[in-house]
Amino acid sequence: MVVETKKKIELLPGQARLLTDFKSSILAAIAGTGGGKTILGYWWLHSRMEAYPGFTWGVAEPIYNMLDKIILNSSDPDRPSLFNYLKLIGHNPDWIDKQSHILRTNFGQIYMGSADNPDSMQGAAVKGYWLDESGQMRVLAHDTARQRCAMMNGQVLHTTTPYNLGCLKTDIWDKRNEPGIHVETWRSIDRPGFPHERYEEERRRLPPWRFAMIYDARFDRPSGLIYSAFNENICLINRFPIPTSWLIYVGHDFGADNPCALFYAQDPATGNFYLFHEYAPGPGLSANEHVIEFNKITAGYNVIWRIGGSKAGEKEVRELYNAHGWVINEPKLGHVEPRIDKVIGMHLLNKVFIFRDMRHYLDEKRTFSRELDASGLPTMKIENESRFHCMSAEQYILSYFTPETVATSNRSRVSYGA
Repeated sequence: MVVETKKKIELLPGQARLLTDFKSSILAAIAGTGGGKTILGYWWLHSRMEAYPGFTWGVAEPIYNMLDKIILNSSDPDRPSLFNYLKLIGHNPDWIDKQSHILRTNFGQIYMGSADNPDSMQGAAVKGYWLDESGQMRVLAHDTARQRCAMMNGQVLHTTTPYNLGCLKTDIWDKRNEPGIHVETWRSIDRPGFPHERYEEERRRLPPWRFAMIYDARFDRPSGLIYSAFNENICLINRFPIPTSWLIYVGHDFGADNPCALFYAQDPATGNFYLFHEYAPGPGLSANEHVIEFNKITAGYNVIWRIGGSKAGEKEVRELYNAHGWVINEPKLGHVEPRIDKVIGMHLLNKVFIFRDMRHYLDEKRTFSRELDASGLPTMKIENESRFHCMSAEQYILSYFTPETVATSNRSRVSYGA
């Protein structure tokens, strides 16, 4: 297939197959870095806007800084900014609202947003949504893009490198043979012009797992993954009705923008825990409104403990919930590392079972990682720790329990993610 702008461009086979697929609801180009993913997004917008003139479209990057550097501007000499590309192909672009990144052309308009602020992706019904570097996005951004396209029966295009084992892998790659999902993958070196000597140099320098993901677009387990002891083959299970005789424990992570609560049921016969409900409503609700929902979730059950918030810094928030009849106790452990070790101990013993539909929790569990040093080895610092609200809620409640003794060698291995 050949795309005509000022010159003819030869497409990679995977690019061509995606561009000519107008039927699948999800398209995904999972490719190595420098493999021609972002320019594919330009071509996809170009072809769809001309096929369906007059519609609205969406574009999002993981953060606003990337939107500015990649889409609104460009340092790539072979790829102009999106505005200049649309101008080059005769779409006559103009800003409706430059501050809000709303662009109008004679073929339709484009809303641009940031996945770290899902509200920027909300509002408009669109004919298609392009998520660039969606492997860095959370499940809420993926869901929002699909929802925005539903009314118009539109497509979502993912262009990304694999970065972790989160929702890109579980919701798209693992389901690539299902109807409506079209995935194409290729290596960095498959793109004409990518320097072969640099590809081989990076192979020598990088840990094998990192090279596999970044340059060969193959999913692998990162070395910094904190909860590598979580055995999904055993502990990820189908939903079943929770008996009313089981005991309920709730972990809370506070925050006006991203409150989170996890509801665990404990089987008195075995002592095993079952995560059966995740509560992540987003901003805008009062403490009283949250409590009303908590009471609905636990109606008919015996709630034993509710634990949450930092040990000293969020005392006032706990008191606010207490005043509405939902008594939340402070955590037993004041530091994050001992709490993480308690959760790891539970996972090593397969004491915590998770229902498969706990999507926010599972996305965090599969991506909660240590930062890596220059040599690719895990440090003690947690990467983007403030984003992991489900993990914090889990640590608060499960750290109240003491699993059986875990061998020091096992504890060290999983704590450092090696």
